[in-house]
Amino acid sequence: MDGTRSEVWSDAEAFEHTFHKARYIVGAYTPQYFGVRERYSILDRKVETYPAHLRNRYRMQLADQREYFDHDHCFAILNQDKDFCEYFIFYAPRSNVMALNFYLNNFDRLENFSRYFLQAADNLIEQADQHRIHSAVHPTPDAAPVESAARRALPDEKRAFTPREDDVARLLITGATAKEIGNTLGISHRTVESHLEHMKQKLGCMKKSMLVKTLLAQQHAHYLMNR
Repeated sequence: MDGTRSEVWSDAEAFEHTFHKARYIVGAYTPQYFGVRERYSILDRKVETYPAHLRNRYRMQLADQREYFDHDHCFAILNQDKDFCEYFIFYAPRSNVMALNFYLNNFDRLENFSRYFLQAADNLIEQADQHRIHSAVHPTPDAAPVESAARRALPDEKRAFTPREDDVARLLITGATAKEIGNTLGISHRTVESHLEHMKQKLGCMKKSMLVKTLLAQQHAHYLMNR
């Protein structure tokens, strides 16, 4: 697998929110967390088995789908191959409390629809494969993720982010609160607030909102999500 990703959705607004606005799961890679014979998955339960940094991102992704688009009861079929992994994702309205029961009793219908979807989307998938967006091997300074906020030695070596501050930043740019960050990292929210204060000082930010904007503007978020 070379990291290439193609997405075909039936809801354009939900797609735009996922990959152009919220961006919680941009850069996320999860096939390795599924067993070889693990073909069916109730996703909101499966994400609880992911590592902490991914678990929080997928929780927020599923929450947004539920709150903004009424996409709930997420169920996935996986087709794992040595060269690729296909995900077929099904949602149902929140009010459909029997959705999971329907999934579990209708594997054949879901499998048939997945095959139909591949045929119906064949032309789109082929076009996408022919027009890939390649990440530059050696990005230009303007397009490259800016590491100065986290890794590069600034005029004062002490201004570089610590590994723990990197962890906090990674979660901060997903919209997590200090309490949520603390729960994910296993530290108190007061400790998180202390890290945030140090990070603001290092980047010359007066407010937390300014810190988030600075990290995003410098594409630090992209750097952290794809480390």
